[in-house]
Amino acid sequence: MSDTITVSSETVTIAAPADLVWQVLTDFALYSQWNQFCPSIEASLQVGSPVVMKVDLGQGLQDQVEYITCLEPPRKITWSMENKPGDAIHADRSQVVEPVDDSHCTYVSYDVFSGEAAAQMVEMLGKQVEAGFNLCAQNLKARAEALYAGQREQ
Repeated sequence: MSDTITVSSETVTIAAPADLVWQVLTDFALYSQWNQFCPSIEASLQVGSPVVMKVDLGQGLQDQVEYITCLEPPRKITWSMENKPGDAIHADRSQVVEPVDDSHCTYVSYDVFSGEAAAQMVEMLGKQVEAGFNLCAQNLKARAEALYAGQREQ
């Protein structure tokens, strides 16, 4: 097995409570309202659940199926390729929400790639994955901050 290669979004600070950001992140039915990188996702919040999504890596929407492999509400969710032994590429995408205080948190998304073809895959698609993760982070920030502002106005 080769070394791992990590492709990450920038860490963004979101002016909204971590619990609210987690709710947005895990309300898969509403992804089309805010997530331009992955506007369609179907999954149940349980380890082993398939994650059926459409992602845009710069070539239009493409189907992708992965599986939830880690669920640590309200902090971390990871979904992974099927990752069979001998596969040329293994990938595990994590999204992490960390509270800063009662009304702020940080968010980062990263994919850890491994396997004999990981370096070639990252060379071909790494910039697109990074751009997609950054777009998702900015979209999540905008959505959560708008929802939080609306809650405070009530």
